[in-house]
Amino acid sequence: MIKKALVVVLVALVSACAGIPVSSDYAADYDFAGVSTFAWLPRTEAADGGNNADLDNDLVRQRVTDAVDAQLAAKGLSRALDGVPASVLVTYHLGKEEKVNFNSFGSWYTHFAYYPCYYCDYRPGYGRGYFGHGHFYDDDVWVRSYEESSLMIDIIDAKSKKLVWRGTSKRVMPNMDTPEERRRYIQDTVAAVLAKFPPGAEQHP
Repeated sequence: MIKKALVVVLVALVSACAGIPVSSDYAADYDFAGVSTFAWLPRTEAADGGNNADLDNDLVRQRVTDAVDAQLAAKGLSRALDGVPASVLVTYHLGKEEKVNFNSFGSWYTHFAYYPCYYCDYRPGYGRGYFGHGHFYDDDVWVRSYEESSLMIDIIDAKSKKLVWRGTSKRVMPNMDTPEERRRYIQDTVAAVLAKFPPGAEQHP
């Protein structure tokens, strides 16, 4: 029963992350097999979202840190004790941007008043449509504004201080009313990003 429960949990996590867009980049000559421990790089104002209070606060930092710790632990990495050198250093960057989306599509007018007619094929000079009535064509434009959040996770070699792996996700930010919704949103995003760490992990779970 325990094994079946673990399988169900893993399938649920994979399904939750499947629709989240993620990209990654890494140093092809780096020995990721030798990575066993990690430590957090001290945060900076720029990394914490600058003066954006939605991104730069203790609650968000704790949620991201907890999610990353859990994902790396699941991959066999342990967090180095204070004062003990780690294999790699971890940091992240959060962003939020206002976006506007324009959708243009055709609308049709008949004596039945305005409605979108997706089955009609008539345009002036092209004959009659599906209902046998004369229609004329017009263009409608729908404008939708939304917020896009971004999460970038960096893995840095502790000795050389060089970036060796970076994973990034950008996704539409939904309305979140509760702490649990915010925690789950961050958890799912972090899981999707780190599914690609180390390189090849998504092909060989």
